[in-house]
Amino acid sequence: MYFPLPSIEKSMQVFIAGSTGVLGRRLVTRFVDRGHTVIGLTRDDDGDELVEARGGEPRRGDLFDEESVIQAAKGADIVIHAATAIPTDNPTPEKWAVNDRVRREGTQTLTTATAEVGADRYLQQSIVWVARQPDGTAFDEDSPLHPDPTAESAVDAEEIAREAGEHHGFIVSILRCGQFYAPDAFHTRAQGTALVRGDRPIIDDSDDALLSRIYVDDAASAFVATAEAGRSGLWHVVDDEPVSDAEFSTSFADRLDASAPERVSEEKARQEMGDGRVELLTTPIPTSNDTFRADIGWEPEYPTYEEGLDHVIETWESDDFPV
Repeated sequence: MYFPLPSIEKSMQVFIAGSTGVLGRRLVTRFVDRGHTVIGLTRDDDGDELVEARGGEPRRGDLFDEESVIQAAKGADIVIHAATAIPTDNPTPEKWAVNDRVRREGTQTLTTATAEVGADRYLQQSIVWVARQPDGTAFDEDSPLHPDPTAESAVDAEEIAREAGEHHGFIVSILRCGQFYAPDAFHTRAQGTALVRGDRPIIDDSDDALLSRIYVDDAASAFVATAEAGRSGLWHVVDDEPVSDAEFSTSFADRLDASAPERVSEEKARQEMGDGRVELLTTPIPTSNDTFRADIGWEPEYPTYEEGLDHVIETWESDDFPV
C-alpha cells in the first residue's frame, strides 16, 4: 500500500528510460496504477517481460543510439531518465565511466528525444550529495555544489537537462534523491547478508555523520507526483530524518536478529570496503524534503529509516532473504 495521490484530470503517456531498474520497475507500476500509459525502454527479452508484467509497453532502444530512443519515445507526453549503471561489485574507474556516460550522454539523448517527439515534460533523476558541504553542515536546493569525482557527471546531467528545456521549451524537473534502500536494492541485500554473517562493521567516529536516505518506493511516488504536478524545478527527495550508518546498521542488525556490528578503525574499513564506500558513509549528507513537500504536496509512506527497514524485513520474510 502507498498513500494515494489526488485524482488526475487526464492520463498521460510516460516514457521511462531505466524501466527495468530498482526505481524504474516501481515507476512503471505506479504510473500504470494511476491510469497512465507507460512505455519502458528495454534492451532484451528479460526487460520486455519485466515491463509487460507491470502493465507497461516495452520498446527496444539504446541510450547511446539517439535515433533508436527517438523512435521508442514516439507519442510520449513525459520522458523520464531513471537509468543508471552504478557499479555494484569491484567499482573500477572503467565501471564508473559507464555510469558517467549514462548520465551525460543518456541525458543528451533523452532530452533530444523529448524535443523530437513533442513531449512537454522531462524528469531527471539526480543525487543529493552533489551539494554535500565540506564541513558537514545541512544543505538545501540552493546550496553551492561540491560533487566528488563520481558525482560530477550528475551535475553535468542536471545542466544538460536545464539547457535543453530552456532551448526547446519543455518543463524540466530534477529530483535529487537520497541514498536508496529497498528489499530488492543490491546494497540493501548485500548489507543484510553481511550483517547476518557478522562482516559488516561500523566505522569508528562515524556516529555524527548523518546521511539522507530514501526508500525507493517513496522515490517512485515522488516522481509520479512531480510528473502529474507539471512543475519545473529542482528538489531534494529524502525521508524526514537523516541517520548515521552506525545507527542504521545497528537497527538493521537488530531486526535481522544478528549480532551488533563490530566497530573498526577508518583505516581498516578502507581496506575492507574501499575508499569510496568509506567516504560515502563517513561524510555527512544532511538535507531535507521540506521544499519538495511544500511545492508538490508529496509525503513519504516511510518517513524514517525505521519504517523503511520494517518493510524491508517484512518483504524478505514473505519472499526471500538474500543469504
